[in-house]
Amino acid sequence: MKQLFSLILLFSILFSYGQNYPFATAFAGGKVILKDSSELDGQIKWYPSQNDKLSFRTDENKKPVKYTPDEIAGFSSEDLKFVPLHHFTAFADNYALIGTPTKIESTFGQVISEGKFNIYLTSIRGYNAVARTAEDYLNFVFQDSADPEKKLYAYPYLIRMKDKKYEKAKENLYILFKDYPEITEMIKQFKKEGSFLKIIEMIENIDKNKS
Repeated sequence: MKQLFSLILLFSILFSYGQNYPFATAFAGGKVILKDSSELDGQIKWYPSQNDKLSFRTDENKKPVKYTPDEIAGFSSEDLKFVPLHHFTAFADNYALIGTPTKIESTFGQVISEGKFNIYLTSIRGYNAVARTAEDYLNFVFQDSADPEKKLYAYPYLIRMKDKKYEKAKENLYILFKDYPEITEMIKQFKKEGSFLKIIEMIENIDKNKS
């Protein structure tokens, strides 16, 4: 329950003020995790999108070093943890407009839950042709931790688009959770006006029982 409350609080901040991470517009305290599992303490800056590199510096007097998701094992700031995600399709501007998913080669995803199923939150930067401005498109990304291929399955969240596109996007989740009929049934009944956090909570309960 405490974890779910924290999740609700996090989303309230994100959706009220945009991607308001402490490091989105200015350097904030944090650490970088290298591929050999060693850690670098200092300051980080990263605007949540698939195109932005992570900037890291040991202090304000040092020149920042930039890292792509291919070069590090992750980073953290305060209670937020991010890891690299590679080779998946997400739902962003092209999907909202013409129904075509966007192929993402690599980006950082915020860790929401880890266990039997890993859950991440990503922000995909795209162009809103109606508003004629750049926009952040949120996706939950799911992964079966036992899958040797480490496939990632995305689902759009709070994106302005027609209901039938949300229904089409559910198909991958049916595949991922085929052994959990209570989850697939809840996904089937879910409407974009509802609370997706209830589904997240059910998946977290599996994680607690299986981890």
